[in-house]
Amino acid sequence: MTAMLKLLHVYPQVAGKCVHMACMRICTVFALCAGLVACGGSPAPSEETLAIRDYTRIASNATHILFTDWIDRRPGSTGPERVSVDCRGEYCEAGDSETLYANRVVSVDPEQITVLPDTNGISTGIENFEGFGIEAHNFVGWMKYGFFASSSRTYVGESHPDRGTIRMFATAIGDAPLTNPEMEATWTGFVSARDDAAVTAFDSYVTGDARISVRIGEQVMADVHLTGMVNATTGQRHGDLVYEDMAVTGGQFSHHHAENDRLSGVFYGPNHEEVGGIFEHPQGLLGAYGGKRD
Repeated sequence: MTAMLKLLHVYPQVAGKCVHMACMRICTVFALCAGLVACGGSPAPSEETLAIRDYTRIASNATHILFTDWIDRRPGSTGPERVSVDCRGEYCEAGDSETLYANRVVSVDPEQITVLPDTNGISTGIENFEGFGIEAHNFVGWMKYGFFASSSRTYVGESHPDRGTIRMFATAIGDAPLTNPEMEATWTGFVSARDDAAVTAFDSYVTGDARISVRIGEQVMADVHLTGMVNATTGQRHGDLVYEDMAVTGGQFSHHHAENDRLSGVFYGPNHEEVGGIFEHPQGLLGAYGGKRD
């Protein structure tokens, strides 16, 4: 079902107050459904309404969040600046002041969403958001238990201290049992990523195929292959990313070679039906991926 990129936006919280996801508009969860559900005699629910229901459910039940670091490009800077993000299961700490929660449910305007055809059986969409001093673009995929997205936002507010800064990041959230798969299997899905070389085009995103497999032996081992990646805007192709022989512990796995060369993943659903994760690669790619078990 496509339903929509109704992105569940995970909003950061500072001192108990929501920091406009404008700053983080990723995780847009559609809490608008209450007023959109068709009643007796009303037209059938729209695709957007169905998506809102899906997203609200995913966000409400999410128990785990993964976030890449935030990569900032400031006006006049000679290179990117990195804001470290430290994730700890149900929440992440970004920099010195922001907390991002897995189950943060917020509303989103359906008019800001474009539903795309399913990709490898996974719902897909785009969200363009303008307001509160930012412009944001999110390329998202969602399943039954989890969703993943890559995002770019530009600070455009006249009085914003970061005016002109472009920030890229990616995230994955879902209902994670934190237990290991007990049988060998393969999960198929797709990639949502950002290309540092195209950072000034905030709506430029990269997509490709994701294949995640598990082997059972003395340890449970995971392999992740991200292939066929191409920039949907420029047509530029990127090399395949292959991460193999990662030990799975508590339903999670990771590869960490350097701050710009790493991947994390976690299984979602009571029977590990889905998987999602994030990555950053020296090719200049930063993104998220997800898949369903074949």
